Amino acid sequence: MTQDHRRIWMTVALVAALALLAAAAVACSAQASGSSPTGASSRAAAGRAATDDDWSRIAGALAWMRAAPPSKPVVVLLGGSATRESTISDQSWRSQIQADGGPATLAWNMGSHNRTMAQNVAIVKALPKDAHAVVFVGINLGAFTSTQKSATISLPSPAPPPSSISLQQPHQYGISKTGTLSDAQKKAMLQQWLVKRYPVFKANFANNARLLATLIQVCKTRGYKPVLFELPRNTAIIGSALNAPSTRFRGTCAALARKYGVPWVSFVSRAKIPSPDFYDLWHLVEPGRAVWQKLLSAKTAALLKQYGYDAGS
Repeated sequence: MTQDHRRIWMTVALVAALALLAAAAVACSAQASGSSPTGASSRAAAGRAATDDDWSRIAGALAWMRAAPPSKPVVVLLGGSATRESTISDQSWRSQIQADGGPATLAWNMGSHNRTMAQNVAIVKALPKDAHAVVFVGINLGAFTSTQKSATISLPSPAPPPSSISLQQPHQYGISKTGTLSDAQKKAMLQQWLVKRYPVFKANFANNARLLATLIQVCKTRGYKPVLFELPRNTAIIGSALNAPSTRFRGTCAALARKYGVPWVSFVSRAKIPSPDFYDLWHLVEPGRAVWQKLLSAKTAALLKQYGYDAGS
């Protein structure tokens, strides 16, 4: 093969690799825009499988709690796949809450693939009405990209027995399962977000900010305690590149927290999670999720005490 031929093949290979990386970036940061969490027929097979795993577990937990109203406080963590990947398991989260001085709880990480703000509202409406519930609303850039304005969910009937509901997170990422992207790939993904997703974020921000306000109102009307909660992001790679959109959503969250008298919580700076503990820009892998869950457990225990939900603990 001549030197010119080698150069041509190297160029073709590079272009193909960049195209694949761009597709991965869009897939990881996209948000669903369908009318219902169960309407996943238009998604790619891999995404559909992840969504089915996520939603079947969430729907089962909601149906069971509605059928047998819990006597323990309920703690729910809402959000997309970055939420799903941010804790080890519900069982270990519950144990850590108690170890930090909180009561026994039904703590559920209800993060799922391509979650939208409208779907978060639907989940809150499906929680048991009389529960003592703390609702962490996971917030990141992706939470403001969906075009969806309303959503409904369908719960299984009859409700599944609690023994059939897994307390293990259906992680899609992990060191042994997927490895992690290289720093060069993560930086390329960051540029793709700015080109492809930032315009989507700007176009849909106002709608999702209104839905976030609605979610807070629904929580308060039903007697739940909402907490606005910033999700992990890979600050080691992102640096200041996303300051403009991040400042916008963080300012909105702070304003809503003041207006409705609810907490606005962020561990992003405090956690100091390095890039190797992220699969990409948003999704934690071990040991990063252990660091994040430890901070979340301590905060959860403190809030349960603050709200008087620790009686008899």
